[in-house]
Amino acid sequence: MSVKQFLSDHYDLVLVLLLTFPAVFIGREISSDWGGDFAMYISEAMQIVKGQAVTQTHYIYNEQAPLLGPAVYPVGFPLLLSPVVYFYGNDIRPLIAFMSFFILLLALVQQLFFRRFFSRTISLILVLLVIYNPWTIRFKNEILADVPFALFFLLTILLYLRKAPGWIISLSMGVAMLVKSAGLVIPVAVFAYAVFLIVKAPEKWKETAGQLVLPAVSALAGVLVINKLIFHIPSDLQLYAHHFIRGGLWHIMLSNITLYTDTFLKFFHRSFDDFYFVVLITQSVMLTMFLVGLINSKKDLLFFIFSAYLLMLFIYPYQLSGFRFLLPVFPIALYYAGNGLRFVRWNYTINKHLAITFMAIFLLGQYVPELTDIIKKPVKILSGPQEQTSREAFNFIRNNIGEDEVILFLKPRVLALYTGRDAVCNELNDSDEDIIRLLKKTGTHYLLTNVNLANPALDHFIKSHKNDLEIIWSNKKFKLYFVKMRVG
Repeated sequence: MSVKQFLSDHYDLVLVLLLTFPAVFIGREISSDWGGDFAMYISEAMQIVKGQAVTQTHYIYNEQAPLLGPAVYPVGFPLLLSPVVYFYGNDIRPLIAFMSFFILLLALVQQLFFRRFFSRTISLILVLLVIYNPWTIRFKNEILADVPFALFFLLTILLYLRKAPGWIISLSMGVAMLVKSAGLVIPVAVFAYAVFLIVKAPEKWKETAGQLVLPAVSALAGVLVINKLIFHIPSDLQLYAHHFIRGGLWHIMLSNITLYTDTFLKFFHRSFDDFYFVVLITQSVMLTMFLVGLINSKKDLLFFIFSAYLLMLFIYPYQLSGFRFLLPVFPIALYYAGNGLRFVRWNYTINKHLAITFMAIFLLGQYVPELTDIIKKPVKILSGPQEQTSREAFNFIRNNIGEDEVILFLKPRVLALYTGRDAVCNELNDSDEDIIRLLKKTGTHYLLTNVNLANPALDHFIKSHKNDLEIIWSNKKFKLYFVKMRVG
């Protein structure tokens, strides 16, 4: 196929790139906040570049504080980051720019997905609705696995829908599972759907197994080899089992259903307070159309994967993710919302595509005030590891604290990345006795505090054990304590 023919057949993809490319530059940051996930991913990428075990990141996992993060993250995203880390090291700016690359790829895959169900024009508007949402705009400043995962998650679904060669589906599915453990819902849903089809048509079991099951089995085998034989990563159950130790399953499910329903609704409300009554109507319509479309949809592979992913979200205890956990399936939710219009009886003639277009443009209009504020906001160093006070603290630790020492800090993964020292964190509700046990267990002799990072348990411990601690260094935001009591 010639370039001219390709552009003629896929002109909408060119338009997607042209229209979403400005999103790369809107609100781009040059620093990161204190979130620890990014530090863990970069640490693992640096270990890959060095040819060392990704589990040796100087982060000491505390089983009593599981929601801080697992001992090691899946290796897929660090592998994607490793070329940038190889050339630029631990420089946050090229890594943030690299995340914008995934935003553009995600836009293209979303366009290919939407246009299977809608016109190319409506598909383009829906893509812009997702990409230019201020939540998505801010994602590109986060070195997190969610955008690459959403890319390969949706790509795998698209490849299945287009009946692509099995090895290509397997490759995409394998990357999705390597990037985030949540990718395991894809083979689980595929197996469930295969059973569903075989029960309906037993005589077609070979065809079903070949088209559905074989790519999933191949992907699982590939992930197992990479995780276990090459990188020696613990199983996903081991990585996240401690997240489920608190709270009853029923309470978690009810709480999460409320959380993600509210998140879905808030996607359709930005800075439009003067016409909030219209926003309320829009939110109600979108939720109703989504439910109608979902209930009346075909029970196909798309339905099984979407349902399996939502079920996973509903039972997973972590509740601080906001929209980013919904991002992989949000295009599917928009499809169901659009599809829901087909089942609404009107007393007058209305074009479904025209209704979707009008609503999407209205929703895009809500973004304007917030996007304008983001564009006007001056670029500055965020409160985090790139601040001058943070650099001073990290430099002091690197130059004055022995390499075999352990430091307790609220953001241990960040501290480990920027100092190369072992770091651990207490649970925020720990008693003084709990902290003492943690210090003894890990052989920790240093405590680091920051005025912007609240750690009430550690603050109480410091206040009640003044005679056992010595401030050996401080600046405007940090204090580094030496623990004089015997802990190891």
